Amino acid sequence: MTARAVLNGRAGCKNYKLVPCSKKKVSGEPSLPDELIFYILVWLPAHVLYNSTRYVCWQWYKIIHDPLFCKEQLLHSSTGLLLQDHHVPHIAQFAEFGEMSATLTDIKFKFPSRVLSTCNGLVLFCNPHDPSTLHVANPLTKQTVTVPPLKCHPDGSCISFACAYSKMGYKVLCTYGPDGDKHNCVMLTLGKDNAWKQINRQKLSDRGWSMIKYRPFSIGQFLYWADRREKSVVVLDVESELFNEFRSPAVLTWRSHTSIFYQRRGRTLSCSLMTKCRSLMDVLVLSDPTSGEWRMLYKIDFGAQKHLLTGMNHASFPPSGDEALLFVPIAWVNKGDVLVLYISRPSGYSGSYFAFNVKTGNFFKVGSKDYCVFDVCCGYAHSLDSPTPTEVTIHK
Repeated sequence: MTARAVLNGRAGCKNYKLVPCSKKKVSGEPSLPDELIFYILVWLPAHVLYNSTRYVCWQWYKIIHDPLFCKEQLLHSSTGLLLQDHHVPHIAQFAEFGEMSATLTDIKFKFPSRVLSTCNGLVLFCNPHDPSTLHVANPLTKQTVTVPPLKCHPDGSCISFACAYSKMGYKVLCTYGPDGDKHNCVMLTLGKDNAWKQINRQKLSDRGWSMIKYRPFSIGQFLYWADRREKSVVVLDVESELFNEFRSPAVLTWRSHTSIFYQRRGRTLSCSLMTKCRSLMDVLVLSDPTSGEWRMLYKIDFGAQKHLLTGMNHASFPPSGDEALLFVPIAWVNKGDVLVLYISRPSGYSGSYFAFNVKTGNFFKVGSKDYCVFDVCCGYAHSLDSPTPTEVTIHK
């Protein structure tokens, strides 16, 4: 690579200037093409790219700040969990998962309130002093955008956001109505719209429309509403701003011996069906959000690992006869290879977070706490993405 210019200043410093790398004459050999550097750098973690790599030279800086690079780098990232302390919201950790272990690191961003939704490493939260004011932020780059104010009071509202990839932007959705009934659905594009606009819901049945009161799963360009008591799943494509409705793979009834859990898995929605004893689990994934086709992915028997769990954490699961453990699936991480579960005994009030690697069949514990104190945001990863992408301009 030819020596061109580097940023003079430490990583993360906003006050910098461009200075020559060297006064020597550069050789006639051409530098590596941008395309090759693009596909090398895209494999590096976002925090490494942001804190150091982008300061190597002007060529790398331009590549790393390209919105297309930010989206491609996110596809190569391994998603984990954002763990936010329920009692102290401004304290949060990022849980990243490997094949046999989980690493928890502090997120160096002071969250003013509980996170309402996440998408592509961005977080949506409200102002604790003025709940009608919303913000979208990137905890890594610290870039924060204020959302135009809502006309309705946010209490009882459901707020989320998703990515419109074709326009390289994000759209925020709010559903609200009187007395808890969701009669209105409004949306805006961050950085472009100054006012909220009404969304057409003609394709939804009355029952489907009533489901909008639940908090959706934000997965790429789609928002999904799914509930174990409902016969339908509702999906909104934020690109076209059109709703779709299709049948659920299973419905919970009062005589049912199966528990139903929906989770995000990679770039799609999954449904886990667990027997009453919570040891056998079938995992289905949504193949196509337009047709509503589901396919079987895994059949998992957790009963075979009971002795492993008891040996790993005797304090959490002391011997108690034949009492079964309760397995509650929380999230899929590490590109869908690892399932995070909350495991406890029916007679106990506390449990622990464990991760199960579906490829190796191994369990490992997440963190050291033996009780549930976290608000868990699934599918989080450090990202370089911006709430309102713009071209980067550096003044010499």
